[in-house]
Amino acid sequence: MRREVQLFIQDTRVDLFQDESISITDSIQNISDISVVFTPFSKQFNLPASQVNNKLFQHYYNFDIQNGFDARFTVDARIEINHTPFKSGKIRLNGVSMKDNLPHTYKVVFFGEPNSLKELFADEDLNALNPLSTYDISYSNSDFLQAFKVGLQSTGVDATNTANRNIVVPLILLKNYYTYNTGSTNQLHNVNFPVLQPDLKPAIKLKRIIEAIQTQYDITFNMSDSGSIKTFFGSDMFDELYLWLHREKSPISAPETDPPTFGVDTTTKNKKLTFADFTYSSGDGDVLTNDTLIVDRGDSYSIRISVTPSVTKKAEVIVKDIKTNELLYYKENISLTSGVSKTIPLIDLTSGNLNQRTYDIQIRLNSETNITFSAVSMLINKNATTAHNYTASNFTLGSNIFIQDYIPKMKVIDFLTGLFKMFNLVAYTKRGNSTIFVQTFDDFMTLGTTRDITQHIDISQSTIDRPVPYNQVNFKYSSPVTQTSLRFVNQFSQVFGDLNYSAPEKYDGQSFSQDVPFERTVLINQETSSGETTGNILAWWVDDGGSTALGKPYIFFNRVIDQSGVGGYPITSLNLTAYNAPSNVSSDENHTLNFGAEYDEFNGDVNSNSLFSRFYEQYIIQTFNQNGRIIKVSANLPISFVLNYSVNDIIVINAQEYYINSIQTDLTTGKSQLELIVKKATYTNSVLT
Repeated sequence: MRREVQLFIQDTRVDLFQDESISITDSIQNISDISVVFTPFSKQFNLPASQVNNKLFQHYYNFDIQNGFDARFTVDARIEINHTPFKSGKIRLNGVSMKDNLPHTYKVVFFGEPNSLKELFADEDLNALNPLSTYDISYSNSDFLQAFKVGLQSTGVDATNTANRNIVVPLILLKNYYTYNTGSTNQLHNVNFPVLQPDLKPAIKLKRIIEAIQTQYDITFNMSDSGSIKTFFGSDMFDELYLWLHREKSPISAPETDPPTFGVDTTTKNKKLTFADFTYSSGDGDVLTNDTLIVDRGDSYSIRISVTPSVTKKAEVIVKDIKTNELLYYKENISLTSGVSKTIPLIDLTSGNLNQRTYDIQIRLNSETNITFSAVSMLINKNATTAHNYTASNFTLGSNIFIQDYIPKMKVIDFLTGLFKMFNLVAYTKRGNSTIFVQTFDDFMTLGTTRDITQHIDISQSTIDRPVPYNQVNFKYSSPVTQTSLRFVNQFSQVFGDLNYSAPEKYDGQSFSQDVPFERTVLINQETSSGETTGNILAWWVDDGGSTALGKPYIFFNRVIDQSGVGGYPITSLNLTAYNAPSNVSSDENHTLNFGAEYDEFNGDVNSNSLFSRFYEQYIIQTFNQNGRIIKVSANLPISFVLNYSVNDIIVINAQEYYINSIQTDLTTGKSQLELIVKKATYTNSVLT
């Protein structure tokens, strides 16, 4: 019996070709391609140019229609079978086929969740995550020092525990190298030669970045355990991970000229304003929608800001769209006169030069000195005829570290993909739930349901294939740039943190590389002149020539080091009893950021709790098992199975258990092609605390 498949786009049921075969493919991380990090699901549909579909797509083939369907963006969609929900996701319109100069077929692609995340993030950079501004801190000695000692929640707010230690300043040195009790000038124990602030940069908790992604893109990850579903992003282990804010080689501030002091060159004062900082006050009505400006085709706008400064100085103004990071306006050497209102034309595009889209505008003012603005207002003129007036609270330019400005150069999708590759993660949604569940592969595989489909199998034919085309899998970080890591390569002929995993027996096959877009570095446990370790852990971020290196984004476990037993740590003229240090090892020593077993910089012992052993070993052992097989069978699956199965289910055929590699199903008939992996072992939960 043929089943009825319904496709809904933005809650409108579209017309389908009656004779079209509608097949979908679900796949777990494919056994021959462990680089897949998001569960892929997509389907191309050819839709007739019917009255319903023409209306939905607003006659896309007609070039003359203004403000029509915007094919640059994906839209919400869902698939139902016999009026029962099956898949939700996004639709992308690829084009229209014409016959005899008339529309015939709309070509669309359906992307299931969470594969559509790739579409959602597009090419946006990590530093465009606007919610990260919550964690901006000041250049002030007190903030920076507190971030070094313990950590900060945000500007002026001290961290009280691991969970709210959002910003830390780890002992990662940009230039100078410090010894301990060796008689040299730069000594960690010597209060006369403290570490200077320009030699350090802050870091942000990875969990805060994940939360910012949620807010910016209006998505929800599972951040806490839900019944048997364990969370990765909400685990204690993940809570210890930080991203070092090292975007450029240059320090955050200019080097000090008169040490010793814990201070910075604070000659640059700055402040950021967004539409959210302004309140509609008068005019022809509030033109802003949710603190954004929506520009339709043909609209033109001029936007001006008026400020009344407290001193006579010069300033610069930078205006950008924080949705796209596009620079909209820049002007330097703007003359400001004390007590006199100054109007600055932020955008003056009265000829319709603003692109048709939604703008989220940020205004940044910079000066060489503090300026208090006693009056702030904004005027938005639409189409040169209507005025919309806004006011903002008084503000003073301050010396701040804007976290977004120092986020390493990396795209959002590359950041997430890198995490998925490091920890062997999967992402999926559940029917009727928009939450994106992120788990380790092992944890995901423990949740499957056992389903016996023996009676639905076509026994007339099947094939059995070898399971793996590879005899070696290489887990690789980015090529190292720091001096300590380069020396490690020269000494051991391998990159610190990498792993080359070979099959237990040598057999025919190729090698495969799992490449991670992050940096690793060999950390240093400082020694005294007699060769005794002090417990002072640091990273020295210089290249072979002793100059500051850049490299790829650096992720580390943050460890608070107790120095009370060695006389304290002088970053000021006062001895400190604790400081933040980068680490390759979690505080409970149950996890490392190395793919293979490497030495622990804290105790000098080899720690075998590697990324491979914690997150990949069970999967790889299944893959390389001599008795493993891939069986390909045909089946006529009932609708109850099609609507309810998951790719982590265990399939039973004639009492033999299998893991699913992929299922291709014709939704209209239930005829399916299954690629199954012979189950040789049972997955157990990963070690997450």
